[in-house]
Amino acid sequence: MTMRVLQVLHQGGGAGSVTSTLHLSLGLARAGVDLRFACPPDSEVEHQARAGGLEVLPLALAPRARRRNAGALAALLERHPCDLVNSQSARDRQALTLLAWLGRLGPPLVLTRRQMPRTLFAETWLAARAAARVVAVSEAVAAALARKGTPRRKLAVIPNGLVLERVDPAPDAGSVAGWRERIGWRADQRTVGIVARPKDQAIVLRALPRVRTPVRLVLAGVGADHPLAHLVRSVAPPHAAVALPFTPDVRPLYELLDLVLLPSRSEGLSQSLLEAMALGKPVIASAAAGNLDVVTHGADGLLVRPLDPADWAAGIDRVLTEPGLAARLGACARDTARERFSLERTVERTRELYRTVLAGRLAPPAHPG
Repeated sequence: MTMRVLQVLHQGGGAGSVTSTLHLSLGLARAGVDLRFACPPDSEVEHQARAGGLEVLPLALAPRARRRNAGALAALLERHPCDLVNSQSARDRQALTLLAWLGRLGPPLVLTRRQMPRTLFAETWLAARAAARVVAVSEAVAAALARKGTPRRKLAVIPNGLVLERVDPAPDAGSVAGWRERIGWRADQRTVGIVARPKDQAIVLRALPRVRTPVRLVLAGVGADHPLAHLVRSVAPPHAAVALPFTPDVRPLYELLDLVLLPSRSEGLSQSLLEAMALGKPVIASAAAGNLDVVTHGADGLLVRPLDPADWAAGIDRVLTEPGLAARLGACARDTARERFSLERTVERTRELYRTVLAGRLAPPAHPG
């Protein structure tokens, strides 16, 4: 029997969590799940979902409007009945939790948590008891949810899947040349990049004076008006730094990067880290949160103390100067990303979890109270 599943996402585009949700949904639909995708109207993710052939249900959820959002979701579920609903982001999670506690949510609820939880204990506790299962994208996210009151028996760890169609098509020479001009590439500097929205980039900027190898640091995802920009402008020779606003077309940039960094301490499980590794790039990440699920120190990347500029500087110099290290880390990273984090594995594990929920295991009563 075909499962009718509603995936709900209040975010419109740009973040790695949106990419993960969209491509998981596309994969589930290809695997035979009767899937409907609720997302913001006229958004980047809506256009991509329609282009991929998903049945899209436009849904706008407002900030700080939990009761109104719950009403909108109740109306949508009445028009489009389903066997299971999976919440993928914060506003929909809050609204669906409220519906469950009011006894107005018919299908079982699965909550997917793609970020390290910042919700209060009481809210996490209430949401977990409304849900049949809670999916964490890393062991770190699962542990944090457990500390905040989510029963261990309800937790399932299913990592984000690598989206190969974002990395495998080789960019054309013109696109690479355009990025070379944008970042001011120079042959006498090694090029190091952070491809992420603002998340702890300041620690790498503060590490640069300690780095012995001349580097050009590219912050892809940081606009010129962001507070980090003043630190970028203060970088002195022999180093240089450039900050560029977010753009979805970063694939050509990777052709120019000798090393990819992820200093964030709050990643659930980073798509940008997986993509860099899948391309065979050596990576250095902060030894925190979901990065610990992805990188094995010394094997497929380096892990450094998150807030220690000296440790960051030492790691950068080591990868750029130690003979053979960058190539070895990059080759192992490619295998890790493509084998352990394949989208196909993520899709199959998610589909099996849905089957388990629909079989009635661990399903809560219709009214959590």
